[in-house]
Amino acid sequence: MLIAAELLFILLLAIIILMVFRNEGFSVKNRLRRAKVKEYLGQNDRRQYPRFAQSLEVKYSVMKRQDSKNYNGKTMDISKGGVKLILDEKLSSGVLLALKIALPNPGHMVEVIGEVVWTEDASDINEESGKRFFYSGVKFSSIKDPSGKHLFDYVRLLAPGLESKGR
Repeated sequence: MLIAAELLFILLLAIIILMVFRNEGFSVKNRLRRAKVKEYLGQNDRRQYPRFAQSLEVKYSVMKRQDSKNYNGKTMDISKGGVKLILDEKLSSGVLLALKIALPNPGHMVEVIGEVVWTEDASDINEESGKRFFYSGVKFSSIKDPSGKHLFDYVRLLAPGLESKGR
């Protein structure tokens, strides 16, 4: 009788353990599935401000560089918080740039200081001369007045109604 009770106890314990692990397995699978969905859906929500594809002329100089030469580039996209630039030089993360972005409004030149956050090879751009280009993500760190107002007004024109949604 004692052996039967021990066997019954072991069998019940095994069933309980099996149920716990089985439920935990489903729980982990569901969490992973939810995490992947959030990762996929959240791709565009990582930024503080929405970006808009805009090609604008840019003049920039690298701060703390011996030469104070201005270089030319273009924006690929723009937001209130930063830009994606296409440049013909590879800049390291953390480099500070003085940017002058020409807005389409006549006479509106936005002057900002920005920090390079990332850089990658623009291998999708092929030029006959063989020149290499790079994409650089730049986060604005300082915007001189009245440039800030011009920039915010311009971005607001790109997405009417977005401001009213709390973005």
